[in-house]
Amino acid sequence: MSADVVEIKGEMTLVSVLQLASPDVAKVRQGLQQKRDSVPQLFVNSPLVVDCSSLGDACQRLDFQALREAIVDLGFIPVGIRNIPDACQEQAVLAGWAMLRPVRQSAIPRTGRPAVQEPVTAGKSIEVIERPVRSGQQVYFPDGDIVVLQHTSAGSEILAGGSVHVYGSLRGRVLAGIHGDTSARIFCQKLEAELVAIAGNYRLLDEIETDLKGQPAMVWLEGEKLRIAPMF
Repeated sequence: MSADVVEIKGEMTLVSVLQLASPDVAKVRQGLQQKRDSVPQLFVNSPLVVDCSSLGDACQRLDFQALREAIVDLGFIPVGIRNIPDACQEQAVLAGWAMLRPVRQSAIPRTGRPAVQEPVTAGKSIEVIERPVRSGQQVYFPDGDIVVLQHTSAGSEILAGGSVHVYGSLRGRVLAGIHGDTSARIFCQKLEAELVAIAGNYRLLDEIETDLKGQPAMVWLEGEKLRIAPMF
């Protein structure tokens, strides 16, 4: 067989991370289902990594088999598990989990706070991102607006409790008003997003009939329907 037949490449892909705060699988399932149902198009058949760094010794009470079954039942794809104590690793492997190394958070330079898959400390209503948001990065700010001074790349994800402002090309997925703020809006200099959502109402850009693709645009919610209009 030629060596060219099989090729393995490293590739950065957007993967959701389930940060466990409790070993109670029933509670985990309930919370995960609520997240999935809020934006089903975003999460169905989505790869999922489980992070146990917040559990500590409570990880020993986690039923790894039941956790995996719950994730699969909800339509996610369990990629692997990370940050579990050595004493729990054998149990996790026997339940079918792949063991992942801890991932170094590649911070987006902003205000000295972590950026990727980490909630931002509450207390400010605007979070400013000074550099591009790269493919595979997630910016999560549940306490207010997110302002990106440059562009966002395909494969990135922005989640804001308030509005989202992008002073460049908007690509990837952007979710505003993630806690139900129907007054939240999305503003960008060049609309190229894969998915836009406000307060759980989402649309794939390919499904939207608009001549504003690639143009400065504003997205807002009118009733339960997303509207798009020129910025200028």
